[in-house]
Amino acid sequence: EVERAFSRLSEEKGTREAFLTYLADDSVVFLPRPVPGRKAYEEAPADSPTLLTWEPAYAEVSPAGDLGYTTGPYQAGDRNNASAAPRFGHYVSIWQKQPNGLWRVVLDIGIRHPQAGFKPLEVMIKKDARRPKRLVRVDRLRELNLLLKVEAEFAAKAAAEGILAAYLAYSDEDIQIYRDGALPSAGTDALSQEFSGRPGSQTWESVDGDVSRYGALGFIFGTAESRSGDPAAPPTVSNYLRIWRKNPGGLWKIALDLAVPLARE
Repeated sequence: EVERAFSRLSEEKGTREAFLTYLADDSVVFLPRPVPGRKAYEEAPADSPTLLTWEPAYAEVSPAGDLGYTTGPYQAGDRNNASAAPRFGHYVSIWQKQPNGLWRVVLDIGIRHPQAGFKPLEVMIKKDARRPKRLVRVDRLRELNLLLKVEAEFAAKAAAEGILAAYLAYSDEDIQIYRDGALPSAGTDALSQEFSGRPGSQTWESVDGDVSRYGALGFIFGTAESRSGDPAAPPTVSNYLRIWRKNPGGLWKIALDLAVPLARE
């Protein structure tokens, strides 16, 4: 409901006021590189003609109710020119409950694609049936460092055995895959279609992230560098976001994987 109120405010009063209302003090947005969110929108023009609306299609919240994310289709048009062709994409917003009990966005990122995304009749919600059976409050900094270690192990496997092998080993079965220029896809079959037979290599450099109070949900963002099989070709540098969830066995698995090339700007 807070997500929907966020979109309504954007439609009624513009993106600047909406984002300044719903961004957390320590939020991050991508313009295209990660920057402090509130500062970016404080410096944005108040009279921007952009008409940005969106609709949540999927949501997942940590068992402690302190960290979650929503994702769905967005549309960006021009308030001053109704005939202008709109832009489409999917957003991913990570929400964190603040000390005052209000949900606020701590990270906002999205992909673009050429067609309108499906607007759901209802929001799909990740159920708790596959959560860890035992939930214990964790030292969040220590747990984040453990998750960063898992990220490093994932990258090492990709270097040693290939990108697809790494994703298949570290992804949950319902992983969501977000790549610029295409509608999101999901599942291990989509992983195989995305990465099977791809030449070259990929590396990732983490910038920051966070985990929930019980260490059951977390996220890492940073930059990724892809190299093709041609040693003369320059690398492709992207922003990346990985949302991780802990499975019943206590292992971190990738729930959502997003990459947006920086060159698109």
